[in-house]
Amino acid sequence: KLEMYGLSDPRLPFILYDYQKDLVKEVCESIETGQDVLIEKSRDMGITWVVLTVFFWYWLQPVGGNDFLVGSYKFDEVDKKGNIKTLFEKIRYQRDFLRPCFLPAGFNPNEHDKVGNIINNQTGSVIEGEHCTAEFSRSGRYKGIFMDEFAFWEENDEEAWTATTDSSPCRIVVSTPHGLGRKFADLRFNSGIKVITLHWSLHPMKAIGLYTDDTDKKRSIWYDRECERRRDDPQANIGQELDIDYLSSGSPYFDNVAIQNRYKRLCEDPPKAERFEFEISGNDVRLIPNDNGRIFIHEKCDAIKTYVKFRYCISADVAEGLEKGDYSVFYVYDRVQNKDVAWFHGRIDTDVLAVLLMHFSKLYDDAYIAPENNNHGHAVIQKLKSLNARMMFERDFTEYVDYDKVKVGWNTNNHTRPIMFAELRETIKQGADGILDVEFFNECLTFIYNKNGKPEAEEGNYDDRVIAQAIKLQLHKWLPAPKKAITEIRKNDYDYDYDYYYQPMPERPEGADGV
Repeated sequence: KLEMYGLSDPRLPFILYDYQKDLVKEVCESIETGQDVLIEKSRDMGITWVVLTVFFWYWLQPVGGNDFLVGSYKFDEVDKKGNIKTLFEKIRYQRDFLRPCFLPAGFNPNEHDKVGNIINNQTGSVIEGEHCTAEFSRSGRYKGIFMDEFAFWEENDEEAWTATTDSSPCRIVVSTPHGLGRKFADLRFNSGIKVITLHWSLHPMKAIGLYTDDTDKKRSIWYDRECERRRDDPQANIGQELDIDYLSSGSPYFDNVAIQNRYKRLCEDPPKAERFEFEISGNDVRLIPNDNGRIFIHEKCDAIKTYVKFRYCISADVAEGLEKGDYSVFYVYDRVQNKDVAWFHGRIDTDVLAVLLMHFSKLYDDAYIAPENNNHGHAVIQKLKSLNARMMFERDFTEYVDYDKVKVGWNTNNHTRPIMFAELRETIKQGADGILDVEFFNECLTFIYNKNGKPEAEEGNYDDRVIAQAIKLQLHKWLPAPKKAITEIRKNDYDYDYDYYYQPMPERPEGADGV
C-alpha cells in the first residue's frame, strides 16, 4: 500500500488531506457546541485517526474537563497493547512520537497509562475506553464520546446509544454501512442528527482518473482495481466498504435494491384498502371502520361464484400477544387473481386471533387456514379446531380429515425454513407475489443471513410479515387449484338452465404452477 502512494517510510507526520482538515473543524465544532454527529464513510479514509487525534489534542490542553470516551463493538478493538489496530494504540502511537515538551510534566506511561484508561496527570483529564454493552458510558460524564464502526455493534447498540444520552452532549458515531437494521442506519435515516458523508472520491490518491460510468456511478483507476480484487471474495462487499450503500451492505437475504423500489412504488401509489378494527362477543366478530385500524381489506369475497372452493387461503404467523413482543400477522390470498385481498398486523391474544381467523375464513368462502404450528401457534390451532375451521395439515390433500389424527398448520423447521424463504424470494423476484402490504417490504430490508447462514430478522427488527408471506405460498402450493363453475343447459319438455358446481378431486394436490 505504501508503494501505491509512492511512499517508503510508514512513520510520517500526520499531514491532513483537505477533507480531513474539514472534518477536524466539524468534530471540534461538534465538541464545542455539544452536538451529535454521524459520519458515514468508505473504508480506509483515516477517519478514526482524525477523531482520535482531536480527542488527544483536547486531552493535552493545560486545563481540566477534557474527558472523553472511545468505544467499539468489542474490547479487543478498543485496547490491546501492541496492536496498532486498536483505538488506544493509535493514541499511544501519536503520544510516543511527540516531543516530551508537549506532554504533561511528569507523565509516566507506567503509572498514567492503563488498559482502557489514559490520564493527564496535571489536569486530571482522562480518555477512557469501553466496548458495546447495555451500560456503555453510564459510569461517567464526558466532553465527547466516540463510537467507532457503530453499524457493527450487533448487540446492545440501541441500549448503548440510549445510555450515552446523559453521558455527553456530543456523540460522534462513525461507520461504514452494514445494512438497514441496526441503530446506525436508524440514526442516519430516521433522526435529525447531523450527517457527514466521506466518500472515497474525496481522497486525492484514490480519485486519480475519476470518471462516471453509464449509471452516473463514480469510478477511478483505484476503484476499478478494488472491484477486480474483491470480485471473488464474498466478504469484501463493494457496496459496504466502498460505495456507502446501505441496501447492498451487510448480509441481506433479499435483493434490497428491488425491494426498495417496490416499497417506494407502493408508498407513491398505495393500493385502495379499507381499514377496520374489530369487536368480539363470544365467537362472533364485528368489523368497525377505523382509519387507523389493524385490519386492511383490499377486496371483499367475490360474490359471483365463477370459481368454487379453494379460491382463497389464509396464512398466519402467531405471536404471544404481549405488549412489547412480536406481532401476529395473517394474509388472505386470492389464488385466482394472485394477490392479497386482506391482511392484519397487531398484538392480540391467541384465542382472539383464532376467532378472527375463523371470521375471515367464513368471509372468504370457507378459506383454508395455515397458522404456523410452532410455539404460540398451537394455542391458535386448538381454538380453531373447536371452531371447526378448515386448516392445512401434513398429508396429501382430502376434503375430509380428522384433525386430531394429523399434524395441523405449517411447521417451520430446519428443513422447511430455507425452502419457504427461497421460494418467497424467487416469487418476489418474478413479481408474482401479489403483495400489497407496504410494510412487508420494509421488513424485507432488515431480513438477513445471520452469522450461521440462517435467514432471519436482524436483531431488533421483526420478520412476522415475511414468515406469514412465506407460509402463504406454501399453502397456495399445497391446496388443489381452484376450479371454474360449469354452466350446463338441459332440454326436456322445455329449456331451462342452471349453474352447478362440478369439483372433481385430483389424485394428488394440484398446486399453483410456476410458484
